[in-house]
Amino acid sequence: MFSYRNLAREAREIRLVRFCVSGNDAINLTLTRASLNDPPPYHALSYVWGDPTPTATVDLDGNPLPIGSNLNGALLRLRQNGVVAWLWVDAICIDQNNHEERSWQAAQMRDIFAQASLVYIWLGADYNNSELVLDTTQRIGPDALDAGILDLWDDWPFRLDTGSENMGDDKALSFLAELLTDEALRCPDLPKAIMDLLGRANWFRSWITQELALPRTGLVMCGSRHVSLDAFDAALSAVYFAKVGRFARQLPEWRDFGAGLGNNVFHIRGLVARRQHRRGRGADLVEFLLADLRIAPDRPFYAATDARDVIFGLLGIAADTAHLRLCPDYSKTVAQVYTTATKAMIERCAHYRLEYCTFPKDTPDLPSWVPDWRRTGLKGVEVYPISHRNCFRSSGDRLQPPVTDTDDPYGRILRRRGCLVDTVSAVLVIEPSSRGTVTLAAALASQDLISRTCMSILEFAEPSLRIGAPEAALWRTLAGGWMGDTRCGSEFDALAPKAFRQEPVPVSSLTGEQLAYIFRNTYPYPLDSKQVTGSELQALVDTFCDRIVGNAASRSGGRALFVTAGGKFGLGPENVMRDDAVTILFGTQVPIILRPSGECFTYLGDAYVDRIMDGEFMTGCPVESDFDIM
Repeated sequence: MFSYRNLAREAREIRLVRFCVSGNDAINLTLTRASLNDPPPYHALSYVWGDPTPTATVDLDGNPLPIGSNLNGALLRLRQNGVVAWLWVDAICIDQNNHEERSWQAAQMRDIFAQASLVYIWLGADYNNSELVLDTTQRIGPDALDAGILDLWDDWPFRLDTGSENMGDDKALSFLAELLTDEALRCPDLPKAIMDLLGRANWFRSWITQELALPRTGLVMCGSRHVSLDAFDAALSAVYFAKVGRFARQLPEWRDFGAGLGNNVFHIRGLVARRQHRRGRGADLVEFLLADLRIAPDRPFYAATDARDVIFGLLGIAADTAHLRLCPDYSKTVAQVYTTATKAMIERCAHYRLEYCTFPKDTPDLPSWVPDWRRTGLKGVEVYPISHRNCFRSSGDRLQPPVTDTDDPYGRILRRRGCLVDTVSAVLVIEPSSRGTVTLAAALASQDLISRTCMSILEFAEPSLRIGAPEAALWRTLAGGWMGDTRCGSEFDALAPKAFRQEPVPVSSLTGEQLAYIFRNTYPYPLDSKQVTGSELQALVDTFCDRIVGNAASRSGGRALFVTAGGKFGLGPENVMRDDAVTILFGTQVPIILRPSGECFTYLGDAYVDRIMDGEFMTGCPVESDFDIM
């Protein structure tokens, strides 16, 4: 078996290998050492480990070294393609049994990929029509790149809102218009082939982000085919933009372009990072971990065989790694890695929010305030933060004071300064139906249950309504304060009671402001609202009232309706219970629900609590205290 000699850390040494000429089919490699301070020209390999159980063996300087099947396939293809350059391959060039070496080699992988003259992105063997995708990207990718398609990502919502009559002078948009007439792109097998190829693990592996973002030149390889990384990106970006551009919907024959392709599948964080990197822009660690607040597409946003690599794999590309003082350390457990990274972001990253921590969690032994980053990568953000539109300011202008130490030597307790606002006095329980127990969101979304559910909500709220709480506040709370793209205002307050009670809303009963509000929040927006009259206008109003209830169903996903001892309505985490604390922690945009546990608290999640979302509570100089959250 091959035995590694230690590398010189102070010299930033790495190992490199290259193919040896042999008279048999076995892969023979020779190994050398080099310093990243002055390395020879070399290429690097980006691939998926897959099943860690070795199924093949290479000959390394005359000694056998077991490797995985996917790596074996990549090496066979590189050898067949006549590659003679020195290669950096992580499974071979890092002693995987030496945790200390793994840690410091991982810390310099940014430089390894940035300094490589070429990076091979090995997607694996041809299957599920992958050759169709590679052939397509080879054909249209270079022209898409030349047309400046990748530049559209900088201002695409604005430029793609252009009609076909106004795009003649725009090279990128003209290219997209030509693409819409490309009959080969209407091949019925192509959408699924693209979905399958972009669903491969290469695109969501945590390490792939920097492996795609940093190389000077990349080559995508799949089976016997290959295409430059930038041409591949440009080709798929062109398909996406042609699919979503407004001009693509102007002609009937264009409207089904890309049917069967979900928009989310095009969101590949490594390619996003590459475009940002090329333009001199960086992203902080939290931006990579929470790149998108949507539910994940049919593939994860990011994942790793070793759950610690969810964090470690991003440190080389995150712009604030040095500021956070984080580095790979494989001597730590998964829970320790996630806790250390989260605490660093809370203390040193101005735009990290405590409410990014959602439930459920799969990783054991995490403090309540630490997200399960592995699950977030696999599932996306499963419960939308109340603050996801950056519009609330419950704590006003108050910020967290400098961090003070707790008695916890392991860093598992988070101390936050803030105020106790109220306590939960009751939580709405939806009565079981013939389908069994249903959630609030499911009950609001069911035509069979909506009337009974709204009556249950009114009965639940009756004590607060009796002492003066406005009914509109109840419906605002169910909507999380938002309707469509706007805050709930007086127009919403006027329409919501009838919408939830399933009462008719005749057009004749509406003011001009209320009709304008309905038009503004209707998609697609009527091109000439003055021409919408009679039964068509009534149908539009009825549909909008249904949307009010549907909006509440969406906002209440993973949440429960509660009322506080002071009579306030709240929408909080679905596991909220009587006597839980409603708090405002300084620096947060929204209230936080904490559960008392001895002298400490456990974090449950964020909440919408009517009448305290815009700093109202803070104007009264409330009592402050420290909350130790474990």
